[in-house]
Amino acid sequence: MTNNIQSKKNSEETVNETTTPDLSDRLGDAHMNLLPKKKLLITMFAMSFNLFTAFCDQNSITVALSEISKDLNSEKTINWAATAALLANTVCQVLFGRLADIFGRKFILLLSISVLGIADLCCGFAQTGTQFYVFRAFAGIGFGGIQGSTMVLVSDIVTLKQRGKYQGILGSNVGMGNAIGPFLMSAFIKHSSWRNFYHMMPCLLAFQFALTWYFVDNRQNELNSVLTRLDKFKNIDYLGMFFGTASLTLLLIPLNGGGSTYAWNSVLVIVMFVVGGVSMVAFLIIESKIPKLPMIPLRLFTTTSLNLIFSSNFLYGIVYYSFQFFIPYYFQIVKGWDELHSSILLLPLVITQAAASTVAGTIISKVGHYKYVIIVGYGAWFVACCLLLLFKENTHRGVICVVLFIFGCGVGWTFQPTIVAAQAQSKKADRAVVISTRNVVRSLGGALGTAIASLIVSNGLLREITKAMDNPDDYNDIPVSYLNYLKAHIYTKVKITGVSDDQVKTVRHMYMIAIRDYFYLTIPLMGLCFISAFFVKDRGLQCIDEVPDNEKVSDKEKV
Repeated sequence: MTNNIQSKKNSEETVNETTTPDLSDRLGDAHMNLLPKKKLLITMFAMSFNLFTAFCDQNSITVALSEISKDLNSEKTINWAATAALLANTVCQVLFGRLADIFGRKFILLLSISVLGIADLCCGFAQTGTQFYVFRAFAGIGFGGIQGSTMVLVSDIVTLKQRGKYQGILGSNVGMGNAIGPFLMSAFIKHSSWRNFYHMMPCLLAFQFALTWYFVDNRQNELNSVLTRLDKFKNIDYLGMFFGTASLTLLLIPLNGGGSTYAWNSVLVIVMFVVGGVSMVAFLIIESKIPKLPMIPLRLFTTTSLNLIFSSNFLYGIVYYSFQFFIPYYFQIVKGWDELHSSILLLPLVITQAAASTVAGTIISKVGHYKYVIIVGYGAWFVACCLLLLFKENTHRGVICVVLFIFGCGVGWTFQPTIVAAQAQSKKADRAVVISTRNVVRSLGGALGTAIASLIVSNGLLREITKAMDNPDDYNDIPVSYLNYLKAHIYTKVKITGVSDDQVKTVRHMYMIAIRDYFYLTIPLMGLCFISAFFVKDRGLQCIDEVPDNEKVSDKEKV
């Protein structure tokens, strides 16, 4: 009798131990929906338009910060406009992958489009800087949901062998969105108002919503066969959601506001760091032991190759997002160009990114491997970061275009290919959480990178202003009143009235010194990405649970 009871307990324990992978696998299978060519092309058009619109919205703000800050009287805090969206994007990326598993890709995608549309409409009516930053944060949530859900949905409708080509197509639309967004915003600023750009975006997003609604398959019947409506809510990782979002929020806010919005030694910053750190530890413990469907399964971090891919995404996130913020800053403040000319000079970067992404995806699909494509991409990116040191106040447009062309090649050959690489290093059923985890670490890098870059540039400029005050003869006797004006307008285009041409040149040189300090940061980060790519083991375009037994991950490769 005792033996039977013990046998029954052991049997129940075995069932419980296998519940998580079984449920995860069944959900993954429920979402698989390989489409015929005609249906695939229609769906890909809808997904491409989703990414185009999302990145058009995200990148448009880079050329408009000066105008927005003047209108909202927020010159000292306007850097939060970009940071707020990145923070919200990072925090919510933790949720998107697993919620898309539970509730369906289409539902999360439609919800994200709606959030972005409402947030953009509110941005157009914002009356204060704080209001605008809050609405941009909600826009970051919508943008992150569109980005993540679109990539996950594409992983459902094509095989991993085809994914390189189709992810490349998505990447090209990312580049096109990055190109068109600043142009649209520049046109609205020149002929109307930045507010009307945000009034226009909801109309575009409404069309996007309709396109997704009609042309993307709904897999709810297949999902309902795995989980009932009640079971879906029961299997949400509520504790993971709470501690994950709390930890990221409490850590990222002081990282982005420390030294500028808040003093580093203030009670608020210290408390946020402590509580955020404790919440992060709690999140990791919870994810490893409690939920059946954790937001980020810790088993993803058990192989060296996948860890290297995640780490390089974090590092290039620091460079990519901060560069998008500070290259228009260089154009408008150091070079003195307006928004339209800044947008034109961004074309070598974004169009090259679009073309390189398509080429890289095609190569990966044809040769069946991704490693050397990523190595070449990181190599080009590293070279471009080194060449950024050539940028000066009088640098020729041709030199700028060549450097941005190389930079765009690097981005295009790594942005989407690393998604394919990450999926090839994980289980097929984990494709959604792998993409969301990759997006989390990349966005986390972006939020951290923007904060670090802002700190470097602002401290560098303040250092130069202090020198100009202490040694006026060395700085063409710039008036103290104008130097104080510069302190209050670090992140915006400054007026040049009341100063001589020589003094204007000196001011631009001061800004250039500060920006070059940031350029130095990008070089070692991309160097690490380049080196790490050599150590990724490329077994081809197949998930780890699809490879033959003799090719599976060895113990030596596990962390």
